[in-house]
Amino acid sequence: MSASQRSKGQRGERELFHLLTDHLGVTVTRNLDQVWQGGADTLDIPNWAIEVKRQEALSIASWWAQAQRQAERTRRKPALFYRQSRKPWRVVMDLHHIAPEIFTTAGSLCEMALCDACTVIRESLGGAL
Repeated sequence: MSASQRSKGQRGERELFHLLTDHLGVTVTRNLDQVWQGGADTLDIPNWAIEVKRQEALSIASWWAQAQRQAERTRRKPALFYRQSRKPWRVVMDLHHIAPEIFTTAGSLCEMALCDACTVIRESLGGAL
């Protein structure tokens, strides 16, 4: 990965974490250990392992696999946030983590807008934020 790609990714993380801080009311920062330990991009949101991608070429399946691996390591629920240039942030989550009483097994993915994902996260925490 080139230096410009790393820089773009870091800018994307900072941009998203600023938005999440505003939407969720909790300070969200970069997980600086991710580089060394291969962890989630942030662990500031209880119960959620956040993976961030700021790329033009979409690779949802491989990104989701990465998000799942990181979530398993931290015993959290995966959430993939991604954005292409001049487009809004999109979020991929597993319906099992959103409505486990309806979707009893993992593997049914849904894609949503950032504001909807923030609603899901807030509701899943039951006022813990």
